[in-house]
Amino acid sequence: MKSLEELQNLLLLEVNQNIKKINFAQHIDYYNEIMGDTSILLTSILEEHLLEDKNWDKNRWLDDCLLTNVRLLSNDNFSINGIMIWGRNDTLEEWTQPFYFEMHASNILNQYEFLFVDIDNPEISYEEFNMDRHYWNYKIKHWKYKFKSYW
Repeated sequence: MKSLEELQNLLLLEVNQNIKKINFAQHIDYYNEIMGDTSILLTSILEEHLLEDKNWDKNRWLDDCLLTNVRLLSNDNFSINGIMIWGRNDTLEEWTQPFYFEMHASNILNQYEFLFVDIDNPEISYEEFNMDRHYWNYKIKHWKYKFKSYW
């Protein structure tokens, strides 16, 4: 298993290699295919943070995520909005919750903020999400989990 710092470095490399392939004038529902392994790296990074959080139910596991919006903020700075897909150990059913990730990279210091779970709206099942893919398309004001990292 890779360390958090290794995952962070892999994510930065993966995004830098793939973000140039995006035509920002064109709308795409999901950027997963264009962005390579970005979704699984984001999922792994978030899971590392959640496992350290006392409020996270340790019977939950993260599966993957859908990348709904990728923005290049400037050179090595970017943001990604998406839908995280997660499950519980005692069932095969999966649920969804939104996330927001923003990274600022430089030769001196890399940093990011990872926001997850809308406090004001409960998770919905992946089945419900499949019927209403726009369910999470609104501005979230209150995030339950907020992780920051510097390396």
